[in-house]
Amino acid sequence: ADHLDEPLSAVQLAKSAGLSVRQVERLFLRHLNVTPGRYYMRLRLERARELLRQTNMPILDVAIATGFTSHSYFAQSYRLQFGRPPSEERRTTY
Repeated sequence: ADHLDEPLSAVQLAKSAGLSVRQVERLFLRHLNVTPGRYYMRLRLERARELLRQTNMPILDVAIATGFTSHSYFAQSYRLQFGRPPSEERRTTY
């Protein structure tokens, strides 16, 4: 969770693990059935969901805090992951 606002590239992740990018991809697929990029996106969106539920941070700030540079891309990604827009998540929490 330390890099959610500044996502690690596949190369950086592989280097920090002492593996090749391809080895990291294979391990993710074998053990998690998802690519590293998709897994990382899921982590970012789950953190965004926590922030929306537990804080009063503006939605744009939540997007930035979880590594999104575009509000519309954040909203689109959030809707795909959770089936509703971030604004609706906030309304159902408070």
